[in-house]
Amino acid sequence: MKNMVFVKVAAFLLLFVGLTAGVSAQITISGGFALSQLDTSGSDLQGLDGGIGFGGNVYLDYLLPISVPLSLGVEVGVDTAKLDPDVNDSIVAIPLLARVAYHFDLLPKLDLYVVGKIGVVFGMWTGETKENLENRGATIEIPPGVGFGIDGGAAYYFTAAIGAFVEAGFDRYGLSAKGKAAGQSDTLDAPFNRFLTFGISTKF
Repeated sequence: MKNMVFVKVAAFLLLFVGLTAGVSAQITISGGFALSQLDTSGSDLQGLDGGIGFGGNVYLDYLLPISVPLSLGVEVGVDTAKLDPDVNDSIVAIPLLARVAYHFDLLPKLDLYVVGKIGVVFGMWTGETKENLENRGATIEIPPGVGFGIDGGAAYYFTAAIGAFVEAGFDRYGLSAKGKAAGQSDTLDAPFNRFLTFGISTKF
């Protein structure tokens, strides 16, 4: 199932690049460091205290050759955060999102925009607690979840092609770890709330 999703995404990216290669319009590739928070407040398991998450994202945006300053794009990334400060366990979120942005044309070197995004998020649970549970016969899985968000962004270009960007707002990466053992089942709701991404942009 996951392999089919990745195949479809790869095909979409190839089609996207192929369709835009012959058009004289702006393509922007951005990559940066991300700050988020692992939210365990809705967990069925007690005593967990999710922490600050760190990771990074890569964006590919295509400014449509139309009169309205809209861009379409895709976003991939990795976020990881400790499940609890007292244990060596982490939740990893891998978002794969579609992006739509509206750009405000105010200054030649400054790109201000608002962006909405939606897509799928894959997750993993790594660490000693998971290994101990599985060694005792438990089955643990994190099915793909829904990711969405809305952010404000700004990119300042030092040259015609190179700049720095920041995006701030609220992105929600919905993940739940489902465990089964000894006839019982538990669900750990462990979504990521992403607040900030900053890094380098290049356009051509």
